[in-house]
Amino acid sequence: MSLIPGSLRRKFGAGRAAPEPAPAPPPAAPPPPAAPTVEAAPPAPATSFPHDDRIWAATAEFLRTRLAPPDRVLAPDAFRFVIPRAERFGDAEGLGPASFAWIVVHKGQLAEVPRALLMALSAAARPVFANEVFVVFATAPQQQDQDLGETPHVRAFEVNRDQLPPEAPKPAAAPPAAPRATPALPPLRPARGLARPDAPPRPWLAPGGVPGVARERAFQDELDRLIADYLAPATGLARLDIGCGAGRLRGLLPDAALVAGIDIAEAAIGRALAQGGPAPFAFARMDAAALGFAEASFDAALMIDTIEALADPEAALAEAARVLARGGRLMVTAMNRDSLPLRALRRLDLPVPGRSFSVHDVTGMLRAVGLTVTRSDGLFLSPGWALPGASAALAPLEEDPEFVEAARILGRRAGPDYALAFALLARKG
Repeated sequence: MSLIPGSLRRKFGAGRAAPEPAPAPPPAAPPPPAAPTVEAAPPAPATSFPHDDRIWAATAEFLRTRLAPPDRVLAPDAFRFVIPRAERFGDAEGLGPASFAWIVVHKGQLAEVPRALLMALSAAARPVFANEVFVVFATAPQQQDQDLGETPHVRAFEVNRDQLPPEAPKPAAAPPAAPRATPALPPLRPARGLARPDAPPRPWLAPGGVPGVARERAFQDELDRLIADYLAPATGLARLDIGCGAGRLRGLLPDAALVAGIDIAEAAIGRALAQGGPAPFAFARMDAAALGFAEASFDAALMIDTIEALADPEAALAEAARVLARGGRLMVTAMNRDSLPLRALRRLDLPVPGRSFSVHDVTGMLRAVGLTVTRSDGLFLSPGWALPGASAALAPLEEDPEFVEAARILGRRAGPDYALAFALLARKG
């Protein structure tokens, strides 16, 4: 009895084996490798910066290490969360590459760059940093900056640029808005908002509390770097410096329409006025908790080395928020109550010197007055400072360049949670 089904016997014949299947066609030759036209990751959301993305983080770190105080930076929107001075492509219409010191382009988002600026970029600037996603151009490169124009990453940028579709016609421009009036300093009146106690200038250095000249200079230089990073450029904008001292902002925001400085100390205001300088800088003795300015008078405000000396910091922050325009920014620095040395003192049940705040404290006070923290940084760290007996033992190192530089780098890496001091940038609205 045949075991072959009838349908197969009829097709192939009983007792005959089925024919061998036809050989498969040879595999097709692999396609040639595609040109590296798009090496770009998906765009980052405009409400955050992807800190955990290696490529984005490396690009931001390169910029941080190269920016000088007056430098203008043009970059995708997300970079404003880590480099607040970065300007948007949408605001660069009609400008050429020479208007900026640094221009950052995302190879997958070239359509967002003003077309005339984009097409002039390679001739007007040198590509000095490049990776799978970004190319950073410098319009005034340093001698040590290698020209990366022939590297695959930059060639990919050029291919993407040349493949952009023709630019769509632009709608007619709306008439420019009337500029906001520059606030004027009100008449002087008694100042009550600042009450500077006879506390050490740097409480973590107690006993004594007096920092070495070299270390304090480096600390102030680090503050200046952050001020420029947070708030420059200031072209045509109004800034308010609360607790201004002798007026440190003259060299940092020279292009501002107004920098108004207030302080309780008559001697500090006297020094600021004695320095003279251009008209945009004005100083007055004023109450930080009852500012004599109208609402929305300033584009940005600063409290540098000030909040510890305020009699009512919450009221002063509320006033700072009131005089900021919508979208305005406030920069605050503070001695860190949760710094590693002060944590050690509390763990040892030893008294903690001076007045200080935690990041959580200041963030909460800012949130309460309608300001949202968008960036934070640590300033300096040396675990020995403030520990029992360590201040005197480490005193010779206060002038040691290697030790001072190490403390600066450690503060950056430790961040605002553990550094000796911290800086916060907050935005209104």
